[in-house]
This record gives sequence, C-alpha cells and structure tokens, in this order.
Amino acid sequence: IALFYFKSTSYEYYNHRNAIELSFKEIGTAQQKLDHAVLTNAFFLYANQDEIINGIESVQAHLNTLLHNPHIVSSHPKTLSILLEYQKAYQEKINAIYDFQTANTVIKNSTAAIALLQTKLLDDPYQCTPSQRSALQRITNLSGTMLVAKNAMDTQLIVSMRHEIDALKTIPFPPSQQPEISTLLSHFNVIIDTFPNYSSTLNQINKQTLNILLERAKKSFNKESMKELNFVGNFSYFLIILFIVSIVLITIFLIQSEYESSTDRLTGLGNRKAYEERVKHAKVDLGLILINIRKFKHYNDFYGVAAGDQLLVETATHIRSLPFRGEKPTYYRLGADDFGIVYRCSSELPIETLAQELLDAFSALPIIIDGEIRTPLIVVAGSISKPLLETADMALKSNARVNPVIYYEGLNLRQVIHDNVTKAQELKIALKTKKVIPYFQPIVDLSTNKATKHEILARIVTDSGQICSIFPYISIAKEANLYPLITQTIIEQSFPIIADHVGDFSINISIDDITNSKTVSLIEDKLQEFPHIGDRVIFEILESEAIEEYEDIVAFVQKMRQYGCRIAIDDFGSGYSNFSRILNLTIDIIKIDGSLIRHLDTDTKAITIVQMIVNFTNSASIQTVAEFVHNQTIANIVSELGIDEAQGFFFSEPLPQPLI
Repeated sequence: IALFYFKSTSYEYYNHRNAIELSFKEIGTAQQKLDHAVLTNAFFLYANQDEIINGIESVQAHLNTLLHNPHIVSSHPKTLSILLEYQKAYQEKINAIYDFQTANTVIKNSTAAIALLQTKLLDDPYQCTPSQRSALQRITNLSGTMLVAKNAMDTQLIVSMRHEIDALKTIPFPPSQQPEISTLLSHFNVIIDTFPNYSSTLNQINKQTLNILLERAKKSFNKESMKELNFVGNFSYFLIILFIVSIVLITIFLIQSEYESSTDRLTGLGNRKAYEERVKHAKVDLGLILINIRKFKHYNDFYGVAAGDQLLVETATHIRSLPFRGEKPTYYRLGADDFGIVYRCSSELPIETLAQELLDAFSALPIIIDGEIRTPLIVVAGSISKPLLETADMALKSNARVNPVIYYEGLNLRQVIHDNVTKAQELKIALKTKKVIPYFQPIVDLSTNKATKHEILARIVTDSGQICSIFPYISIAKEANLYPLITQTIIEQSFPIIADHVGDFSINISIDDITNSKTVSLIEDKLQEFPHIGDRVIFEILESEAIEEYEDIVAFVQKMRQYGCRIAIDDFGSGYSNFSRILNLTIDIIKIDGSLIRHLDTDTKAITIVQMIVNFTNSASIQTVAEFVHNQTIANIVSELGIDEAQGFFFSEPLPQPLI
C-alpha cells in the first residue's frame, strides 16, 4: 500500500512539477520571441506586426496555465503572488506595445513618405538656384541623419533637428515644388513629435522587469518545492526502512509458519505434514503405532468442545510421557482423535510387544481433568507395512475384536477396499442407466386389514437382472457423494406413479437430502407439476436426524406443509427419542422402529416401550405404524397394543408396482 501510494503521489507530483517548470520555460521563450518581434518591427520598415500579436497571446496563454495550476494555487502561495505581480507588469508591457505600435506606424509612414518625396524632388527637371539646391541637399542630409538617429534611438538628436527644419521653411522654392516641400517638412515634424513617445515606449518594452519577476517566481517555486521534495525523499527513506522491516518480519513469519505448518496447534505434536516428511526422508524401515480415542464424539457432545480439546491436549501429553522402548520415536496427531508414534523398526522389539506395552501403560496412569478421572478408552493399531498410515488405519477400522490390532495381509482389508470401489462403480453405472428404481411396500390399516399406504423403497437392478436392496450401497454412496442422486432418481420416477394410483405414499428423506438444495428444488418442482398429490405424499425422516439436525428439519417441514404434505418420523424408539422436539415438529405419523417390533413376541420390555410410545402418540393425536411385522403373532400384538398401521413381510414384500 505504501509503495503504491508513493508511486502514485510521486508520479503525480513530478508530473505537476515538470509541467510547471515547462510553463516557466515556455513563458520565457514566448517573451523573448515577443521582444524580438517588437525590435524587428522597430528596425525594419516592412516587418509584419502579426508576430507581435501572436507573441502577446502566447505569453498570456502560458501565464494563465501557471496562474490556474491547482498545485501552484494550493501549495505555492509566494510563487502565485509573484506571478500575479508579473501579470500586472506584463499588462503594462502590453499597453506599452500597443502605444509603440501606434507610434511606430506613424514614424514608418512618415519615413516612407519622406523617401518618396525626396526622390520626386531630386528627379524634378526644374533648374534650381544654388540656394535651393543647397536646401535640397540639407533635406537629404536631414533625412539620413534622422534615420541614423532613429536606429540609434537618439531622441535628443532628432528633437534638435526641429530648428533646421523650421529654417528650411523660409527658403523660397518654385511653386511646382512647394507642395512637396511643405509635405516633406510636415513629415519631418511628425517624426520629431512622435519619436519621444516611440523611444520611451520601446525603452519601457525592453525593461528587464518581467525577466526579473519571472526569475523570482522560478526561484520561489523551487524554494517552496524543496519542502515537497524533502517529503518525497523522507518518504522514500521510510519505504526503505519499511522494506527492511518487512523482510525481517517475513523471515520471522516464514520461520514461524514453517514450524506451525508441521506442528499441531492444539497439542503441540507433529501434524500430518511432519509425519509425511519423516516417512518420506526415512532411510531405514519404520513402524507406526496408531492410537485412537474411542467414542470421542460422544465425549465432545457430553462435555462440550472445550472439554474435548482439553482431553486431546492431556491425552497427547500423556502419550508422550509414557515409556516407549521403540528407537527414535516421534509423536504426531494424525486425525481429530488419532495419535501416532513413528519409530525405527528393530527385530528385537516386535511391533506387537510395543503396542501392547503402550496400551497397558496408557491405562495404568489416569488422566485427571477438573479433579475427575477422565482417562479415555483407546484402541491401538500398528503396522510396519507401507504405506504405514493407510495400513495402520485399515487395521484400526477393521472388524477385528482385539486390542491392539496389528496389520497383516491376512486381514484382507485391501479386498474390502476393492469391493467398496467396485460397488461405488456399480452404483454410478446403475444411476446413469436408470437401474436404480422404486419399489412399493404396502402399509396395512389394522382396523380394516387393507393396504391404504405404500412406502417407496429404492432397489438396484444388477447386471444379471437381480433386484437387490439399495441398503448395502448407502454408506458407499455417501462416501462417493452419490447419495443425493439416489433420492433424486427415486423422486423423478415415483411422482408420476403416485399420480396414477390412489392412496398415500411415503418417501424416505435424510438430512443429506434436506440440506441439498437441488434435491429440495426437485421435490418442489414435482409437487408443482402434480399439484393434486401433495396431501397424499408423506416424507419419512429418521428420528435421530430429526433430533440432532432439528433446525434444518423444521425449515424443511414448514416448506413441505405448504404443499399439503405430511411428515413421519422413521425408526422411532431406536434410542434418540426426544418427545418434546417431536411434538414441536407437529408430526403426523410415527413409525416404531423394527428393533422393538420384531421382538414383541419374546421381550416384555419391548412391549412396555411400545405401549408407552402408543400412549404418547394417542395423547398427541399422532398416527402410529409398526415396521418389520414378520409373523401372525406380532401382527396380533401390534393390533392389541392399539397401533394404527403395520408393514412387513408378513403382509407383503416390496412390489414393483403399488397395489390396486
């Protein structure tokens, strides 16, 4: 900013300064040309007076440029004062030039007339007397003397000629010459009368007053400019100092940022970058022990983020303080709740031993926060197979029910990854080729034993033509960012079918769909395209999401109710129930989770929980649906408990088309 400011202001300043200095020079040059034009006009009989007029206008134009220059007006008061004085003196010079031009014209006219009359008299064939010839000779001498005196600006000599001219009037000339003689003598007298004014105005014109004032103005401008030049110079010194300080600060910043870029700010351990640098430049075999805090998210939710951060800091300190027999260990934070120890491999200390020792030592010394023991449960994984972090993470996320778990090829985790990639590819192709299709599972009214509703479920058609549940692909779809496409595909295909059939239809919608603007816009477009089915469409929202993502759910519910749609809570009773929030959402239907329904014939506790849910829904005028009804006994129980509707394989499997 300082450099830009300095560049713009200094550039502007020097432009102004150069323009002003150029104007001073142009005034001086124009003034010299004007003086030269005046002198030329004075000494040459037939000189053009246009140059004088042009010279006057040129000086005035350059002077006006200076007088109206904003920089002169605002920052150079003394220079402006001298220029105004110059303007006044210049106006006096212009007046003198006009007076000079008048006198000069008279003298030039008379001089030309004298020469013409002289020639005429000398050419006259009349025989003159000696006295007359002497008089003509005196006239010729007077004419030459007057011309010399004029060019010499000798006013006294010219004025002194008057008595001689008067004397010539007494000499009798022939009548034929008398008019010329009289006119000639009159022109002599005109020159004698005019010349003093001619001489004085020319002297006034040639005075050095303007040159002196112009030089004073230039010196004043330079003197006043020194302050500005000093500012520019001092500012440049400031920029140099600022540049040096900036280099120092940047150097400090680079050193600090290099340290920070390889250090986890919260725990002070090395971060992922530092880990990668060590692994990249390692010249020996390394091992990695990965430590994960189990259910850290729950701890964060229970105690708060600040307490969670404190637990991470204390855990990092705790890990570093533990005795570790690995060679040259370095400690890292490799994820939100993952810590790592990289060490040099040794055949004397197998990774299994080091991991077990670390696990035992971690729990032996408790972590105390705010006077409470908060030692977290940890899972330890290890690997000496490259890439270390990927293989250790595979071990950590494997289904092996041991702790610590060490990576080995037999874990077959690479095959799991390969299968996931294959499924993701299959899903992409299925979405592209319209092989993700809706199926319809009837929902039976238990009071009439008739299907009044259908739940729309997604199915995928395999290459062999087999119809499979979309459920095994859901987690992969979310990881591959394909989940919104599944919902959008089902909505595109389902709404025309809903419009062609009677009864109500429920569509599963997740928080990922609700927060996806494209999906919500598609739903609204379809509701507007089929305006008469809104009151037959039910959106099923997972209970856990309705509680955790409450604000987003509220906004979606309000938008859908404008089209007459109803809202159902799916998998209710699976462990997240919050009756207060459910009531605030003004839910129409609650679908009781299948984990409760499927055990009603063997678990009395499940019956108690379901009965409590039914009592709650009856009091809130909310309809209930039992899911996963798979036999007659459970169908009878849900009916006896007062549940309104039910669905499950006992009634019907999902069908390619709704029941008539």
